[in-house]
Amino acid sequence: MTAVHEALAQLSLVDHHCHGVVTDDLDRDGFEALLTEGGRWPGSGISPFDTPVGVSVRRHCAPLLDLDRHAPPEEYLARRAELGAREVNRRFLASAGTGTYCLDTGFGPTELAADDVYEVVRLESVEEALVANGVEPD
Repeated sequence: MTAVHEALAQLSLVDHHCHGVVTDDLDRDGFEALLTEGGRWPGSGISPFDTPVGVSVRRHCAPLLDLDRHAPPEEYLARRAELGAREVNRRFLASAGTGTYCLDTGFGPTELAADDVYEVVRLESVEEALVANGVEPD
């Protein structure tokens, strides 16, 4: 490893836009729903685990759960369930090398067990709240 690589490896990262972690244990449908922002493919025989992100999750995340790379989805999900959401989150966040998170609380889970956390204010969420409360523009 070069001196540059060594220096970079010592830096803690800033995630400039992230969402909170899931704090509940998920079944397969719940987990697969998080692997895609698109619609589901019912009856297609295609699982989100078969997409590039699904393969990447099994490649990079499975070893953090003490599994082989590319462990089958069933094995991966069983291990997550065995460890529980809290331990899975602890392992993933600890291995990320991230020291600061800019957390988007306007969409999805908002809990994050991390070091420094700053909130990202989503303008569309502020606008929706204003409209819902009956605030009219000047």
